[in-house]
Amino acid sequence: MKKILLTFRRLKKNKTASLLGISGLIVGLICVMFIFFWTVDEVSHDRFHEKIDRIFVVHAYLEGGQKEVTFDGCPPAVGPAIRDEYPEIETTSRYRPPYVDYLVQYKDKKYLEGVAFADYSLFDIFSFPFIKGSRGEEGVKNKVVLTQTTAQKYFGNEDPIGKMVKFNKEYNMRVVGVIEDIPQNSSVKFDALVPVNHVSAMFNREDYLTTWYNNSFMTYGLLNKPENFDKIASSVTNRIQQEMPESTNYLRAYKFKNGYLYEKGHIRNVRIFALIGLMVLLAATLNFINLNTARSVKQIKETGLRKTLGATRESLVRLIYSDIAIICLVAFMVAILVALAALPLFNVSIEKQINPLAIFSWKPLLAMTMIYLVTVFLAGSYPAFYLTSFSPVRTLRSSFKSVKSKGVFRNALVAVIFLVSLMLLSSTMIISRQTTYLQKMDLGFEKDQVMYVYLDGKLKENHNVFKEEVNRISNVESSTVLSYLPFSIGNNSEAWSWQGKDPDFKPLVTLWYADEDMPSTLEAKMVEGAYFQDSDQEGIVINEAFARIIGWDSFEGKTLEAFGSTYRIQGVIGDIHFNSLAKEVQPMVISPIGGQWTNNFMAIKLNIDNISSTLNQIKTIGQKLEPDIPMTYGFFDEKMASLLASERNLRTLVWIFSGFSIIVLVLGLLGVIMFMAEQKTKEIGVRKCMGEPVPSIVNRLIKPFLITGLVGFTIAIPVSWYLMNEWLQGFAYRIDMGIGVFVVAGLLIISLAVFTVIVQSWRAATRNPVEALRYE
Repeated sequence: MKKILLTFRRLKKNKTASLLGISGLIVGLICVMFIFFWTVDEVSHDRFHEKIDRIFVVHAYLEGGQKEVTFDGCPPAVGPAIRDEYPEIETTSRYRPPYVDYLVQYKDKKYLEGVAFADYSLFDIFSFPFIKGSRGEEGVKNKVVLTQTTAQKYFGNEDPIGKMVKFNKEYNMRVVGVIEDIPQNSSVKFDALVPVNHVSAMFNREDYLTTWYNNSFMTYGLLNKPENFDKIASSVTNRIQQEMPESTNYLRAYKFKNGYLYEKGHIRNVRIFALIGLMVLLAATLNFINLNTARSVKQIKETGLRKTLGATRESLVRLIYSDIAIICLVAFMVAILVALAALPLFNVSIEKQINPLAIFSWKPLLAMTMIYLVTVFLAGSYPAFYLTSFSPVRTLRSSFKSVKSKGVFRNALVAVIFLVSLMLLSSTMIISRQTTYLQKMDLGFEKDQVMYVYLDGKLKENHNVFKEEVNRISNVESSTVLSYLPFSIGNNSEAWSWQGKDPDFKPLVTLWYADEDMPSTLEAKMVEGAYFQDSDQEGIVINEAFARIIGWDSFEGKTLEAFGSTYRIQGVIGDIHFNSLAKEVQPMVISPIGGQWTNNFMAIKLNIDNISSTLNQIKTIGQKLEPDIPMTYGFFDEKMASLLASERNLRTLVWIFSGFSIIVLVLGLLGVIMFMAEQKTKEIGVRKCMGEPVPSIVNRLIKPFLITGLVGFTIAIPVSWYLMNEWLQGFAYRIDMGIGVFVVAGLLIISLAVFTVIVQSWRAATRNPVEALRYE
């Protein structure tokens, strides 16, 4: 305790320098803590599974078209086949995610739930602990496992095991188990899990689970030993061709633990923010080192006096490092407390649910300890190893100036904080521009003022009646029935052929069903021919992407072949961006609404006036036609926003970290200019007495900052360009960065820096020269 009091007593002798140095360090550490929280959450994705080192995933990819097309899933026959063929595999599980919500009912309680389908061996592979019941008896199809929150919703404090719930208005399902709520950072999520065999009954196809096509099933496997993965990965590639030699659908296996970070590409952002965290920490540490050096300069004679009285260099090093260790420990504790207190707001800003306890496992604690030790070592290195090296005679001389000679720390500090600030600000501007560009990009259809309704139950059966009733509402401009929303069209095939096509060329073509009012409702534009006049009209419409692949000069009236039939082309529609903005528009065929499975959604174009009243009228009509199922609806612009959620959150993150880096920049510049002004106190006084004007003195103080700042910018611009260019490669449609964004970011930072330096320099230059000449 006595040592701590002595440390803070020394700090009081240099209040301003100490405050600026410690404040800059704390701000930098808060930024690093937020990056640390975010990074720990990202790398911990799916890591709660106890057998994660033995879990692998099999997915499919097509090579028949111009480019390889990758799927998340693979055919349903793959899982059982490889389980039986490889003794290295303990078990496999087919998993069909909750693509849509299904109605679940218990007595008078009914809700739409995210119901997934899977082989119940899923519980052997993944760690989903049961808190009640179990997976139930093998071979029983009509059973269901609920999550804790889902069970609480229906049964409250009542024991749910053995109770019957109604699933999808048709099937009575027995609750056999309740699992803990699935963590937010899990790739496998559901509210309820139904045996995968139930899918065949729902789609009324006995062979649904034995096909070697249909890549809609995730397939997970559990190895008996982790080292057996390479054998499986090298063996499964051509497994589909053993059943279907003509297929261009191939398989690939990857380790489940690599899925989120590497297969989905999130490691790119982790690396970027890890680099940002290191740079911000380096800038804050250099700021602290610089101001600690200024404090040490004042204490150089004290160091010489201690040596004269018998203190050894080792004891002086221990003294200096004990002071630094205490100061850094306080700074770390304050930063951690502030970061923990602000974490809920941080979570809201980036739409995450980061658990603050996640950093208290051994790996994060070890990383924080290493950061602390490195910070202490760097901050104390200059005074501990350089200033203590001088002899007592030299340090006690009034003319001793060795510590003021080179300005290495000052220049390094300025260069690094300018570099960090420009990288963060320019990156923020580029991410903002790219996100805005995607939000405003011409999608080939209208997303504003368009809502959608999921057609289920009697709404599906009577979609024409529902459409007629909705169109009578005064604020409804038009409506259209669709098989899928353009944001998630899952029906595609390689079966399409045309005259002159290379037999080995098999592009994947998406098939979309839409009625005659789709162009008017979504404002899609025909570029050749005419769209369907009614849903009974035969023929198809293709998009421009498909037309470019076929390569004909005109298309109207020509034919394509697929599925054993010939289809007449009615016309060509402008490209509609569907599914993902990260890829170029894929070939598409649009066909009139046909069977029950094609009328899944209704899109409704609304007038901007009184949307809430119009929405209530639509809900009233829907509830009248289908009183037993809650109506599911949403808006196209919200769906679009969800597609850009990761980019939007990334932009928010970089804005937050840019703010921290600019605060570190300002504090660092204040500290440096104070240090310089203090070193040049007598020089400034002499120059004023010799008649040099104040602006000239201010210019002398500003010039080194501009030069060093330009050095930092010279390094930052190519590094920022490289990182952002790598990030932009993930988008098929992207902005052109150009040099302008870096110029604007540089001017903003330079302006802020110059203003900060001018204010402090002016104060130093206008000081009374008599006081300056009396200094020391």
